[in-house]
Amino acid sequence: MKKAILTLMMIAIATVAFAQIDPDENGIGLYFDEFGYEVCMSTAAPFTPITAYLLANNISEESGVSGFECEVTTDGPLTASAWALNGVQPLNVFAAPLFAVGLGENELATPVISNVVLLATLTAYVLAPTDQVSFGVKNLDAGSFTPPSPGYAAGDNAGLLVPLQVSSGFPFGAAVAQINIDPCGVVANEDVSFGSVKALYR
Repeated sequence: MKKAILTLMMIAIATVAFAQIDPDENGIGLYFDEFGYEVCMSTAAPFTPITAYLLANNISEESGVSGFECEVTTDGPLTASAWALNGVQPLNVFAAPLFAVGLGENELATPVISNVVLLATLTAYVLAPTDQVSFGVKNLDAGSFTPPSPGYAAGDNAGLLVPLQVSSGFPFGAAVAQINIDPCGVVANEDVSFGSVKALYR
């Protein structure tokens, strides 16, 4: 009996340890891993390379993503920043970090893998461990969604637009990921009252 209880406790601990930051449906955030777990990191050496992933997670459309809109904001020094869009033939109307991206429907759509859709990847360098960087995700100023929000188009129907809530909650623009900030100030979405933004879509 004790062995069974211990096993259940270990499973529970593992589940908590590897829980995604944003448990809600139709989320978007920037993460330091490809599965939506890590939003805080630190560097120990000069000129450290970093990689961050723009992810949509727990999306309601199982067909994936045929396009998306958002803006990623950066507060702090990064060197040699470069964005790479995910997809077969992605086309961004703007220049990153502004994204109004068409990917294509059906076989051209970006698929859901392990509850997340990889939208884009950021690579850059942090020059010193004392350099502090904070990232946010927000709507485009002239986007397709009313009320304004980030969002995506369904993989099998580019005309079906789905708003995305940001992993750090509402209002948009709060920190979703941070580098060399101690303590890390990212607030997981389950700790934020998201009723205000959900009410906008009722």
